[in-house]
Amino acid sequence: MHTRRCSFLPLLGLLALPFVLRATEPTPQEAARAMIEAERTFYQTGQEKGTRAAFLAFLAEDGVVFRPGPVNGREAWGKRPENGLDLIWEPTFATIARSADFGYTTGPAKWRAKKTDEKPLGYGHFVSIWKKQKDGSWKVALDCGIENPEPAGRPEAVRIAVAEGPKFQTNPLVAPKNLKDAQKKFADAAKTDSKSATLAIASKDLRVYRNDHFPAAGKEAARELLSSQTGKMSYEPMGGDISGSFDLAYAYGKYSLTRNEGDEKGHYFQIWQTDSAGAWKLVLDWQQALPAEKP
Repeated sequence: MHTRRCSFLPLLGLLALPFVLRATEPTPQEAARAMIEAERTFYQTGQEKGTRAAFLAFLAEDGVVFRPGPVNGREAWGKRPENGLDLIWEPTFATIARSADFGYTTGPAKWRAKKTDEKPLGYGHFVSIWKKQKDGSWKVALDCGIENPEPAGRPEAVRIAVAEGPKFQTNPLVAPKNLKDAQKKFADAAKTDSKSATLAIASKDLRVYRNDHFPAAGKEAARELLSSQTGKMSYEPMGGDISGSFDLAYAYGKYSLTRNEGDEKGHYFQIWQTDSAGAWKLVLDWQQALPAEKP
């Protein structure tokens, strides 16, 4: 009798262990706050140790930056000397996957040649993909940005968007295939009209990033910005990833645009997210043109 009891109690403990572990896992809201805190520590490291040191500390081993095409960020920053550049930024918007392991931040940035300079050299907006590492830390998997005019006023307070619903609402067997299908449908339509293709697959909260323009937030603002840059576009994927809950993903690569004003080549980066019905929608679209080729 005692033997059974002694063997049964440890078994109960082992059975209960997964529930204890799940109970201690962070919620998406808590993970989003941790991701934003990592972003702020990233910035503070730059202020204390320099921009190069900050990027080397917070970029993932396989993290991507654009120089101008996608390259390994740690290798790229490792080759750059610490030149005293003062990079100032802060997140004003963040989204995280239901699995609480994958998200992105975006917000305004400005830079000075050195901290003592009164006026910045330029202004822009950044977008960073963050992934939770095995040790629990957050690292940047992809970082890109645009340059824009000098903004008026102070940046808005950070806003966090977390999808409601269970942790794994989307089907892990179906969601990746649906994403691939949505991306192919979009790419095929863009070969005829890139603006119409983008708006057809876009979330109502779409954000569009283009150099020399402020980011367009919302589908109607995006429509106006895209109107000046529409044409026949082809895409060549180069990389990407998807969250553990299969509800948030990103992709990047090369694009070629043909329009009346002339041809354009460059690189793109997109973030995709499932809506409440499980359909994939484009939520962020970034493009950066290569310098025009000399005749």
